[in-house]
Amino acid sequence: MIDTLTQAGRVGDTRLLEVFAACDVSILEKILPHCNVDQLMYVEKCCKSRGRDLSLVTDQLWKKFYEREFGVSKANVVVQRMREKKVSFKWVILYEAKLKERAEAENKAIDRVKQLYKKENERKQSRQLKVCEAVKPITRKRGCDEICNIKKGNLMKKARKEFENCREVKDLAAINRIALQRKYHHRPSLFIK
Repeated sequence: MIDTLTQAGRVGDTRLLEVFAACDVSILEKILPHCNVDQLMYVEKCCKSRGRDLSLVTDQLWKKFYEREFGVSKANVVVQRMREKKVSFKWVILYEAKLKERAEAENKAIDRVKQLYKKENERKQSRQLKVCEAVKPITRKRGCDEICNIKKGNLMKKARKEFENCREVKDLAAINRIALQRKYHHRPSLFIK
């Protein structure tokens, strides 16, 4: 019967599963534990479409699959919550919901990683050199003082003023000025006596 089930699952032919729909519960209890998750899901859906509910037989199997897939502690938490709220769900529904929740969490994680890569690429793009168009020079003529002031920043202006106002520069300027005055005032005469 497992071979029939495997063949029906590969081919997609549900006519072969009429055997399961017609089987007694005691026979199904012996056969269905040998099925894997996909086969059990396939049998249950096909039998449900024929009007037979196998949840009495498969509920414990789905609980085992839930424990294998998500851990015994998670299954115990689910059982405890069902007791507290005094409700019961079929394990196949819980299994499918948990798979869906896991898929959503994986998709969120993938989206987060994509966003991080996107931000990193944008950061790298912003750090690359960009080609800019050449700016035409201003045609208006400026005086020498304006050009010097534009080229030099405030720090250079301050340093230059401090340099000009320092004692050594003033002394040096005074010495040069006196030397120039002596040079022009004491010209040797052209006439020799």
